[in-house]
Amino acid sequence: MKPGLLLIGHTYAALENRKKVQALAAHFDLVCVTSTIEQHLVLGRPSSDFDNESDAPSRSYQLIRLPRSGQTSTTFHYAGLAAVMRSRPFDVVLVENEPWARVCLQARFWKSLLQPRALFGEFTWENIERPGWKGLMLAPIYRAMACTTDFIVAGNQAASQLVQKHGAPADRVLVSPQLGVDLENHQPASLAERAVLRQSCGLPADAFIIGYCGRLTEEKGLHELLQACDALDNVHLAILGSGRLESWLREQQQTRPWLHLLPPRPHFEIPAFLRCLNVFVLASKPVHTMQLCWEEQFGHVLIEAMACGVATLGSSSGAIPEVIGHAEAVFPHGDARSLAARIQDVINGSPMAESQLHRTRSLYTHEAVAGQWAAFILHQLAA
Repeated sequence: MKPGLLLIGHTYAALENRKKVQALAAHFDLVCVTSTIEQHLVLGRPSSDFDNESDAPSRSYQLIRLPRSGQTSTTFHYAGLAAVMRSRPFDVVLVENEPWARVCLQARFWKSLLQPRALFGEFTWENIERPGWKGLMLAPIYRAMACTTDFIVAGNQAASQLVQKHGAPADRVLVSPQLGVDLENHQPASLAERAVLRQSCGLPADAFIIGYCGRLTEEKGLHELLQACDALDNVHLAILGSGRLESWLREQQQTRPWLHLLPPRPHFEIPAFLRCLNVFVLASKPVHTMQLCWEEQFGHVLIEAMACGVATLGSSSGAIPEVIGHAEAVFPHGDARSLAARIQDVINGSPMAESQLHRTRSLYTHEAVAGQWAAFILHQLAA
């Protein structure tokens, strides 16, 4: 009989992300609590593009949708969570959010009252200590989390070090991604397939194309990415997404005919874009201010690009080097010259794409990630 797992995470309101839950359900009698389907536009598209019930017939777990009360990912709580915890006994309650998130506090409270025998676990991405008064406020929260949580899944090495610094035992911390990648829709494209995909995206069929997709913000290193492309001959740059730098990029497009801007897409359409590319670049830069304190926590699009057989380059920011796993694919953040040199290596025939594809298929599928989580949680149950 499989152990009962209550998984609480707003991440699984995205249809694509529930593929990880399906893989995890092979190891547990699983109930997943996530958010109700939203009705507003997401990135200018209907929310149904990102979340719908099309996966319902194939689910091997129970999905419970609850309304969210709160504006941001760390200030909301779920109305009705207590009723879910009263519904049946669980062996494990696992909530995916940062230690100070309201939903974590809510889940911890109801678990202590209604599921006293269950293990309580948290997943956290946070990989840096906040400066000033924010850091002072968070330190006791981390210490309380470390001494009252049975196990922790950390999304990167720095997150693991952070919780251990505040007292979490090393043997109760797993370093593992939150999500994997689906190999059925992330596959290398043949030359003929790539030509068709490029035509559908309005990209030149025979060009050497560098790509990026995600938030169009300063901390994603887009200024350096354009500078690197300026230094290269006969390349095109395709950028997909939305954000504060969109108007600036459109201005740059006026003097750079090789720059292509594409509107945002739902998750399931991202592989078609990635498979158009020769190189994918994530040039993120750390930001340490009171307003924004951030370093790249994983960079999920990295493993998506690698799974598509695309040579993938990343900066030295945050978790990017440990995700890519190849020193020759990493460049110092903020250094456009080094980035240009890395791209030139790919143009000259670097074979990194093949080794990156193998790495992704070994470590970063939904099944591989679920297997890592399951082995760790089952070990904690047996301890």
